[in-house]
Amino acid sequence: MSAGRPSPAPAGVSRPPAPRPARRRPVTFLVAPAVVLVLACLAALALGARSVVPSTTVDTLAGLLTGTGTAPGDIDAAAVLSRIPRTVTAILVGAALAVSGVALQGATRNPLGDPGLLGLTAGASLAVALGLGAGLPSGLGTAVVLAILGTVLAAVVVYAVASAASRLGAGTGAAPGPLSLVLAGAAVTAGCTAATSALLILSPAVLERFRFWTVGSVARTSLEDAAWLAPVVVVGILMVLVAAPGLDALALGDELAHGLGSRPERLRMTLLGATVLLTAAATSLAGPVVFVGLLVPHALRRFRPASTRVLVVGCGLWGAVLLVTADLAGRVVIAPQEIHVGVTTVLIGVPVLLVLLRRRAVSL
Repeated sequence: MSAGRPSPAPAGVSRPPAPRPARRRPVTFLVAPAVVLVLACLAALALGARSVVPSTTVDTLAGLLTGTGTAPGDIDAAAVLSRIPRTVTAILVGAALAVSGVALQGATRNPLGDPGLLGLTAGASLAVALGLGAGLPSGLGTAVVLAILGTVLAAVVVYAVASAASRLGAGTGAAPGPLSLVLAGAAVTAGCTAATSALLILSPAVLERFRFWTVGSVARTSLEDAAWLAPVVVVGILMVLVAAPGLDALALGDELAHGLGSRPERLRMTLLGATVLLTAAATSLAGPVVFVGLLVPHALRRFRPASTRVLVVGCGLWGAVLLVTADLAGRVVIAPQEIHVGVTTVLIGVPVLLVLLRRRAVSL
């Protein structure tokens, strides 16, 4: 018998089950994305149509933080400063969409829960287009209110359609399943997109004001806009963190969750409210960006985080990394032209999700 093979178990004696992989410690799970995010931000500030050496980038940031400023006419420093608003916006939008994906997947018990796939971003975009077509002001405050209304209405329609389909297939009182929600979300997304396109074709004035929301982009947001919506993103993430301990109980079903001391209805409303805030803020800043909320949570779950709260924080960090990297790739690949971040997230996310599905890291 070779020394490298374990001896077979005696007849009638079962071999003990293989130990499950250990959960990652919070420090190990969170330090890596924080370091990667810092490096990605430095690269995003340094690279583009005009690339800047790392030392100049660091000196410009140091001058900005200390208040010393930069020398007049310094083109390299001006290039770095011009990229700060889009980088900050990418961090906020990526974190908001990734955390909203965790919240939505937990609230609906749907592994395909994503604001883009379930029609929420399309509903927000349609509401903004309708508001602009009605002559409402095109400021950020108006866009946020319209985006929240559109997100809520889209969520209600998706859930109502999915519930109706489930009742027809499984009888009265059947809760909508993951497949019903995805199909209803696809239908709502198609309907909202078609209505938005028709409105833009019929009204060139609306098209001129709405071009920012046709494809996801972080290029047109100012630093003031990002600072104005940063508290909304922080509040949404804190709501998910507060509800995070109940996500594991909610995954077992409402009856078992009640038995474990949780309140599924209140927990689900908190998660859905956080999803609305995060999706509306992200859509107001960058327009419709899909795939982040679906890809990041599934990619991180296979590393077994120490707790659900650690998973939420990790998703926020890696979501920011994904969007900063996607924006950087869109600026570098065909420089001096740009690819919108809404396109690059799909180009990056589709192959990664296919790899995860092939390895069965995503259970549907």
